[in-house]
Order: sequence, then structure tokens, then C-alpha cells
Amino acid sequence: MAVSELFKQYSWFSVQVDQYYAAVRIYARNHKDLRSIYDTVKSISPWPDKLGTGIIPEAVEKLFMLTSSHFNYMGTTGIFQESSFPELTELPIDMVNFGFYTCFCFQWTLFENFVKNSLLDLVTEGLVSGDSAKELQKRKHQTALFLSYIDSGKVFGRSPFITVLPVTGWVPKTEICDFKDLTKIRELRNDFIHGINDSEIMPISEIEKERLYSRSMWIMRNFAGNVDQEINKIRSGHSA
Repeated sequence: MAVSELFKQYSWFSVQVDQYYAAVRIYARNHKDLRSIYDTVKSISPWPDKLGTGIIPEAVEKLFMLTSSHFNYMGTTGIFQESSFPELTELPIDMVNFGFYTCFCFQWTLFENFVKNSLLDLVTEGLVSGDSAKELQKRKHQTALFLSYIDSGKVFGRSPFITVLPVTGWVPKTEICDFKDLTKIRELRNDFIHGINDSEIMPISEIEKERLYSRSMWIMRNFAGNVDQEINKIRSGHSA
């Protein structure tokens, strides 16, 4: 079945956030090595304009020159400098932590807005029954109640918030995820937004963060897809 333009926009935006989070993690993992390269480049002074024709291939010479140029530019930002403050000496860890918190919360906002906008558009088009339309309008600023009403089946006749999650491991397994899992994601997002007291909001390893992020994205994207399919069925039924 075809997907809506709104779902396409949501999906691509969500994947863009994934790419950003991946880029942050990749840099963080290699920060120490990149700083070593920068220190090596900086130690070569002055850097020769020419390394000697015929001594090394031109492509390799170009690589050296680009390396020098780009790492010197990166160095001007101060990213490779050692901080004299103990609280600022763990940049790679901070990047992973804040990248996770930021992207996790942003992804929830994308999901929430997609679901709300999709359902309220349906209400505006007059394709939702009177009682359900009133309830959705009444709850639109109360996310938990808005989503729970959709989960009740009163809009689509069943809950769209159910999906199968493949479980990574030596033995192939699956897990049924439902509205309780979505509630946990929403509550965790709220903790990240409103429960900040220090930089260690959730002191778990990078691998655990990746697993939690991937699991949550799988659930939200599948639930969003289910909502979109249910809405498409309603629209198709009225246009037939």
C-alpha cells in the first residue's frame, strides 16, 4: 500500500537524525587518533611547499598537503586542546552522551508530531467520527492521553501500536512491542528533557545507548508506519 507524503517526510527526517548521531559517534571514537595526527602535523614546521618531485607520487603529496591544511583548520577551533578543567577533559564521552540525548528526544518529537498532524488532518477532512474527532481535538495538547485514545482502538477499530521486533542473538528470536513500549520511550524522553541535573543523565555504556536508540527507533518508525497505513485505508474507503 502507498505511503503518504507526510510519512515520507517523517521517515527521511528521522534517518537524517540517525546520520547525524552516527557521525557524532564515529568522530568521538576516533578523537584521540585524530588529535595525534594533528599533533604530528603541527610538529612539522615549516611544512614544505613541495615534498620533492619524483620522490613520492603526486597523489600522496596532495594527501599530505590536504591533511596539513584540514587538520590545521580543525585545530583553530580548539577541539584538540587539552582543557585545564577536569570537567571538560572527556570530550568524546560528552559527544556520545549529548548526541544520544539530543537525537533520542528529537526523534520522539518527530514521531509525536507526525502522529498528531496525521490524525488531526483526518479530523479536519471530516473522515473521523464525531465522538472520536472531539476526543482527539480535546487531547491534542496532552500527548499521553492523545496516544492512549488511539491505542484504545476507537479511531481505527484496533491499535496501530503493535509491531514485531527482531531480537539480536545467536538464536533468532522476536519480541512483540506494544503501547507499553511506546509509553516507556515517551517517559524516558521526558526524563531527558525535564530531569536534567548533571551531565550523567543516564550513565550507561555507548553500546547500551546504541541498543536503546536502535530499539526505540524501530518501534516508533513501525508504529508511525502502522498509523499511516490505517489513515490511508480510511481515505481510500471514502474515495472509493
